[in-house]
Amino acid sequence: MEPYVPPPGAKIRGWNLVLAAVEQSNSARVRVHPIRRLVLATLAAVVLLVAGAVAASADSLPDSVFYPLKGVLENTRGALTFGASDQLAYHLDLARTRLTEAQAMFARHRVDLADRALSALNDQLNDGALVIQAEKQSDPAVGAAMENRLRQAIATHDAQLAGLQGQVTNPTALNAITQARDRAAQALQTASKGNG
Repeated sequence: MEPYVPPPGAKIRGWNLVLAAVEQSNSARVRVHPIRRLVLATLAAVVLLVAGAVAASADSLPDSVFYPLKGVLENTRGALTFGASDQLAYHLDLARTRLTEAQAMFARHRVDLADRALSALNDQLNDGALVIQAEKQSDPAVGAAMENRLRQAIATHDAQLAGLQGQVTNPTALNAITQARDRAAQALQTASKGNG
């Protein structure tokens, strides 16, 4: 028995079918890759844009468009802070940041924004005082050490505010600084109330 040899026309038709299938497969792959590339490029652009906005917001001031994003990031950081000592450090860090922002806003003659920053500074000091009060009830020794940290921070802030008060001539600004100093002293009294 002799092996079957297909006619030449059948060979050509077979090769044409194989080539057509390969060509169709390649064209399908070519269409998918640009879509994947476009999706990956868009995703990379979004990641870079978000990372850039986050980086820009870290040092933004109250008159910046990135300032609301900075607030969101700070609130997220606060939500992820659990221990009393860490919470106090968080509040003191934000208080220091708000004081820096207030100084910058006074330098730019933006008294309204400086006043808001000073109010936020005092809110952070008061929140820190409440953390200390709660800690004193569970561990008086740790609470006393935390109160000392608050006392030192308020003394530093008060010295900076006193220096700023000597530089500012606007009556509204002077009033805002005086109120900030008074409220900082009240925060320290709030922390001391936990001495039961």
